[in-house]
Amino acid sequence: MRTLNYTLWDYQQQFVKDMAIASKEHQHVIGQSPGGTGKTKTFVYIGTQVCNKGGVTLILTERKNVYGQNLDEAKAIGINDKTPKYIHIKEGEFYVAMTQTLEGRPLIYEQFNKLNCPLYIIIDECHSGRYSNLLNKLTHGVRLGFTATPDFRQAKHLPTFYNHCVTTHPVQWFIDNNILCDYQHIQRASGKATDKLEKRNGEFTASSQRKFFGTEEHYKVLFNDLNSAPFNKCMMFCASIEHAEEVLIRMTSEGYKCSINHSKRKDSEYQVAMFKELDKTNIIITVGNMTTGFDFPEVDSIVLYRATTSLIIYLQMLFRADRKKEGMFFRCWDYGSNHDRHKSYFYNHPWDKMWNAKLKKKKDDSVTPMILCPKCESMIFIAARVCKWCGHEIPAKEVIPEIGISQDVTNRLAPLEGKKLSELEPKELALFANLKNKKPLAARVARALEEQREGYLKDYGKAMGYKQ
Repeated sequence: MRTLNYTLWDYQQQFVKDMAIASKEHQHVIGQSPGGTGKTKTFVYIGTQVCNKGGVTLILTERKNVYGQNLDEAKAIGINDKTPKYIHIKEGEFYVAMTQTLEGRPLIYEQFNKLNCPLYIIIDECHSGRYSNLLNKLTHGVRLGFTATPDFRQAKHLPTFYNHCVTTHPVQWFIDNNILCDYQHIQRASGKATDKLEKRNGEFTASSQRKFFGTEEHYKVLFNDLNSAPFNKCMMFCASIEHAEEVLIRMTSEGYKCSINHSKRKDSEYQVAMFKELDKTNIIITVGNMTTGFDFPEVDSIVLYRATTSLIIYLQMLFRADRKKEGMFFRCWDYGSNHDRHKSYFYNHPWDKMWNAKLKKKKDDSVTPMILCPKCESMIFIAARVCKWCGHEIPAKEVIPEIGISQDVTNRLAPLEGKKLSELEPKELALFANLKNKKPLAARVARALEEQREGYLKDYGKAMGYKQ
């Protein structure tokens, strides 16, 4: 009999019940819950129950760091690149497999197809399309996919492998219940110009972003922003490996203590350790390999030194800082106008509809601007690069960034307007302390209000994430 050394929270238990009900009716189901809400513990709990009833659980993952976390959490049998071509699959056992490895081990995955007991296949970060080939080969069992971001626009495989989506509470509920951190999102006006950058396959190209963000004007604003707001640990996301390496050189030349981590660094483990365990650096520069599987609660600042058209990538970057911490707050500096494209991290996206359909945009009644072709003088759309009438190529205008001003797009202080500090609720006072960097003042106010309202100080401490 397998046992776990933890107990699920009430919302996780309800999530498990909802998944069980949906699985009976729809068989293959997606479970959506925001990053930082304990999806791993939830699906390990489900898998443990399956094994204790004589079934087999198989967790699939695509990243080594996530593989290690799942293996330790589930106390399971691992299937990785060091696993022999054949191992015997036993009933009642728990397995965690690297997707790429299992796909090349037909003597192993065929055993899963021939099991005479229940098989539950749990897909971690199921929005990734890298599981598709293996899932086509695993013809037996129930599929349970888990992700924070089941967006059909970037994950068109989801309706192929799943029949239903179960959602838990939105991000704002977790913020209100002190499970996830609140945040401030500051967006630079210059990011608007990224909309005009070159795109390929629907995403902004790395080369156009390197040129855009590599100007001295952008670096000056970046340095000013980093110096203007205190932070403990910062994660900076760049557009590509080359871009990240360039930023590292520029940042260290200014005296910042930085680590860097991407797939081509042979010293990645050391770089992460410098940032995390050794505490030698307070900024880590990265690309996409740390958008999932890296959970370090001390991260309280996110820098989006890139632009993306992907809601999945955008939210996964922000989720790196939403874990419980002292202050229960983080700040995002956005230089790529990403908030304008994807809204705030606490926005309530309709995931139960987004997983299998592209949401229709509201009809735009505006008229698309037209220009004259400089050669034949025919009317053409302003975005055209080639005149459809004479074939003349329209030269692209160079994007000259205007740095402009920063804007607090979350505007979390707006509801507090006109209130005195003595009139604030504990949660509001905590928000004031973080946004204005007035923690000592807020603590004095909380102690004073404790004399008038018993329990105020305790509630304030809870809202700030302080240990009792």
